[in-house]
Amino acid sequence: MKALEISGISFSYHSPAEKLTSGGIEYALHNFSMSVEQGKIHALLGPNGAGKTTLMKIITGVLRGYSGEVFVLGNKMPDNTALTCIGCAPQAISLYMPLTALENLHFFGVMANLSDEQINERSDYVLAQTGLTDHAKKLVSTYSGGMQRRLNLAVALLHSPKLLLLDEPTVGVDPQSRHHIYETLKILNASGMTVLLSTHIMEEAARLCSSVTLLDRGEIIFDGLMSAIDNLERFFLEKTGRGLRDD
Repeated sequence: MKALEISGISFSYHSPAEKLTSGGIEYALHNFSMSVEQGKIHALLGPNGAGKTTLMKIITGVLRGYSGEVFVLGNKMPDNTALTCIGCAPQAISLYMPLTALENLHFFGVMANLSDEQINERSDYVLAQTGLTDHAKKLVSTYSGGMQRRLNLAVALLHSPKLLLLDEPTVGVDPQSRHHIYETLKILNASGMTVLLSTHIMEEAARLCSSVTLLDRGEIIFDGLMSAIDNLERFFLEKTGRGLRDD
């Protein structure tokens, strides 16, 4: 079974009225199809504005109003059962800074309909996984950037997801935290978890991922095995160009 299967997705942020007055449709994603095998770490790569974060939001059900189909573990989205199988660590830190790590985990555990016993057990487990056990009762506002990234991951792992979505999980972190996140992802994947990793760090994608989808301006320009690419950064620039993407 595919962990993730996306077929013919098209999505635009413009309203119907804007589409009519603009003379055409500007798509964030256009006729986009890809799949991720169960138990793999799959890279999702592209320049700024390529549509990566939009795709993550569609998979998690945050964005609706698209054409096409999304299946998670064989369930057509939006599907409440499938959504409980997804863990997501977004690019923007999604934590409550005035709370401790444990308080954050308890809040998100309640949101995930976990029992108090499950929350306590899983909180201890994910804090150990992310190297934060000794900082569990500290306010998140006192955490370094790397610690916040690791807690962001811990929240995504709290309910034992089968599909983990990561949007720039190591941006702005120190080398030690980055290494710890890498090792954690390897362990999770070895246990059978499927990971979709969106990143701008080419070395990160080449190191962790066995397959890759490269998109630009909402469309796929490469989809295949990482082993087919000799130098990922050079390949990326050849496919997407060397011009700056500041939008």
